[in-house]
Amino acid sequence: MEQLTSSQLAEWEEYSKIDPIGEWRNDFKFAYMASIITNLMIGAYGKKGSKLTKLEDFLIKWDTEMVEPEKKQSVEDMKQILLSIASAQNKRVAAESKLKK
Repeated sequence: MEQLTSSQLAEWEEYSKIDPIGEWRNDFKFAYMASIITNLMIGAYGKKGSKLTKLEDFLIKWDTEMVEPEKKQSVEDMKQILLSIASAQNKRVAAESKLKK
């Protein structure tokens, strides 16, 4: 990168728009192959009339699928968790005090 001139870098950027380079392209290639192989197996061993897969079925949607919605705890849930922690701690302290006697 340090040896490229600005015009060479611009050429590579334009080339990447036509024929993408990098991880996205690899994801696309693997999704394409997975779709083809799956459709071949469905055609060979699947039930008649089975729905074939599409390339999009195998593409990872990094910005949507991997993000889980934030779970909110209610006040009652928090109260129950704290009470269970306190109960466990009380049992541990009681057991330790019995051992000391």
